[in-house]
Amino acid sequence: MNTFTKLITTILVSLTFSSFADVSESEELQYDSEKQASIVTPTDPYLKWQKYLSEKGIREGANNRSDGSVFLIAYGSKKVGKSLDDSKFMNSRTAAFVAAELDAKSIMAEYLSMEINSNRSFLIESFGNEVAPPLIETVKPLSIMDKASKLTGLALDNEIKKFDPEWDGTNKTEADRNVRLAEARELVELNLSSKARAFLQGTTPIFNAEGPDDEGHYTVVVGLVWSPRSTLVAESVYNPTSPPPLGPKKSMSIAQRLDALSDEEIAGTLGLRIWWDEEGQPIIMSFGQAKGTGSSALSRKQSGMIALGQVSQFVAEQIASENAYAASEDTRYFEDGAFEAFDDSKFQANIVAYGKTVNISGISTVLLKKIYHPITNKKIVVNVMSWSPESNKLARELLQISKDQETKMDATQGGKVFNSLEEASDDDSVGTVATSGLEGVSSDPDDF
Repeated sequence: MNTFTKLITTILVSLTFSSFADVSESEELQYDSEKQASIVTPTDPYLKWQKYLSEKGIREGANNRSDGSVFLIAYGSKKVGKSLDDSKFMNSRTAAFVAAELDAKSIMAEYLSMEINSNRSFLIESFGNEVAPPLIETVKPLSIMDKASKLTGLALDNEIKKFDPEWDGTNKTEADRNVRLAEARELVELNLSSKARAFLQGTTPIFNAEGPDDEGHYTVVVGLVWSPRSTLVAESVYNPTSPPPLGPKKSMSIAQRLDALSDEEIAGTLGLRIWWDEEGQPIIMSFGQAKGTGSSALSRKQSGMIALGQVSQFVAEQIASENAYAASEDTRYFEDGAFEAFDDSKFQANIVAYGKTVNISGISTVLLKKIYHPITNKKIVVNVMSWSPESNKLARELLQISKDQETKMDATQGGKVFNSLEEASDDDSVGTVATSGLEGVSSDPDDF
């Protein structure tokens, strides 16, 4: 177990048994809507992110609190592929947010643990440039001199094309070819690869901004935070035996805080947030968006699925990041004294998020609203879905009642066993049917 892993384990244990009523401002970034930012801006969104970091006194990477605990900050960005006037802009914007979020998560995963491989080489070669002509059959008989001339030319052309793909040997003399033939080469190669994998449970955005970057391309920037404390919130979603950590009690209810948000703030809010309620309980708020044109039912379902997916990602998502960089510079020295370097470098980054199957109870829509995007003026359907410890408890209790009723119906074969009941006698007695373990559920209207 490395030092960082030991540190994280220690933090998790301490968080489990400590009170969270007194928290620093940096801690509250993950849980207080007033300290989070969702910005639609006419200026570079990356500059807004830098300003946010400065104002909150935090930095990218690991941040330490006065109590010795730690939290991670990372950001990602992605240009929106479609133009502002394109009908598919909102879909492309959502895709950009997903890519930016995965980019930020990959940085976190690489910080936690990364496997790195590196190899380098330097090759020096010289060439004689005399290639034996291949044996070929020709339709028209050629003299020995003609054969040697033509075949040598083809061979030289092929050799030249290895390092000069644009070379055309048509009407070129042997002297022309020899000028472009390399006498020597120097080949430098560097191959780097890295792999990272981490279960980033409890990671949430605290910042997102969108607008034109310094080159004028519409860009989405997402800032994420992860802390051991947030993993406890995520665990409480699927594990009813794990109570969530408590935070400061807020004076405004969740509904009041939603009402206080402007349409512009709502439009700029993508992803999932955690807010404290009046009792200090963590409330998950997942903001799903879809374009508001066409079928209203479809927009509602699409935005709802996005919101639900974000809850699942918060609870159970593993990030795998693989990077590969191959640098190659081939320098050719020619017979005329000139030399030229050819760059064949390649870089590839692959980020995959693996979601685990998780059972979640108590999620419901708390806000469904049609608004207009402040820059494009395109109609958006916003579906805000919420989860709380209380809604989780209630949903699980109702689910148990539902399961009990299903068990009773199955045990009575859908009521068929009652067909054998004897008619009531004069003293109102009835026959009985063995329904072991069954007990009626009594209720009055006031219980509904």
